[in-house]
Amino acid sequence: MPQIIKMLKFFCSNTRYTEIMCYLCIKIELMKRFISLFTILIGALIMFGASAQRAESPFAWRANVKMLSATEGEVIVKVTIAQGWHLYGMSLPKGGPKPTQFNFSASSGVKFIGNVTASEKPVTKTDKMFNLTLNYWTDTVTFRQKFKVTNASSAKIEGTVTYMGCNDNSCSPPSTFKISKAVPVKK
Repeated sequence: MPQIIKMLKFFCSNTRYTEIMCYLCIKIELMKRFISLFTILIGALIMFGASAQRAESPFAWRANVKMLSATEGEVIVKVTIAQGWHLYGMSLPKGGPKPTQFNFSASSGVKFIGNVTASEKPVTKTDKMFNLTLNYWTDTVTFRQKFKVTNASSAKIEGTVTYMGCNDNSCSPPSTFKISKAVPVKK
């Protein structure tokens, strides 16, 4: 570009070429603006395309805490799975997808009783994508984790669910659902 400007200055100083050079200067200025606008347009299209590809998650999670007595309760985590998708089970062989795992270690004022239980048994089948016998849920599943309140003033459930799921064509990357719920202890 600097060489073109030098050439233009040379021609503009010579009166014979002034008209031609002014015409070229206008053309060059228009080309610069066109290239700038074109670059902005392409950038906008790329960003729009990237945001349009971010589809909604095939897994809709929600969590609640329910007291069963004055000192005992349960964390209830429900997931609704999109049609055609499945959520992998909590116990899977190595070399396959990530299992669904619950971690409530950041909770306070409670002691957990037993393990997380599912409302139904997962389906067990050979998964073509991983070539392994795996278990998974479809549609809806509710998980429950019982707890006992040890300190009513600080009782709070803090945790995560890490999970992965697939459909017949693709898999979602391993993801995390965060849980943060106060324990409704009656004082």
